[in-house]
Amino acid sequence: MPNRDFGPVNNLARQLKLLVAPVLALALITACAKSTAFEPLADGPCTANQEAAITKHLSAQIDALAARNWELAYSYASANFRFTIPLAQFTEIIQEDYGMLIENKGYSFGPCEISADDILRQVSVASDQGDFSLNYKLSFYDSKIGVESALIKQLTEGLSL
Repeated sequence: MPNRDFGPVNNLARQLKLLVAPVLALALITACAKSTAFEPLADGPCTANQEAAITKHLSAQIDALAARNWELAYSYASANFRFTIPLAQFTEIIQEDYGMLIENKGYSFGPCEISADDILRQVSVASDQGDFSLNYKLSFYDSKIGVESALIKQLTEGLSL
């Protein structure tokens, strides 16, 4: 049987295998890492990983609101919310009802719970308008966290001159 040397074609195939294998392995590991914190959702207190991911998500949205970057803040809303509420309406709602987030002087996070496929997180916000407690409802769908709503409770009045 003759020895067939395909020269550059064999070398190219070998190099391609060496390049593709690590990239594929990394993609599989990354895909698994994203979903493990939230799948499956179980009723009760959030795990440390869930709490960290939710804190990061809400902080990013609040910081975007404080920067008046409406599009970025809107991107942290759930797909269901964005389907129902257009960006212009979201911006109007935020400016009319959630001024404490835009002008916040700081915020902190309270308990995180999972109940019936909803993620519930309490956020305390300090602003010139007073101190507020916001009860956020988030969802986890298609491997993404999304804000569904935030109910406001004013704790103290701000100073008026």
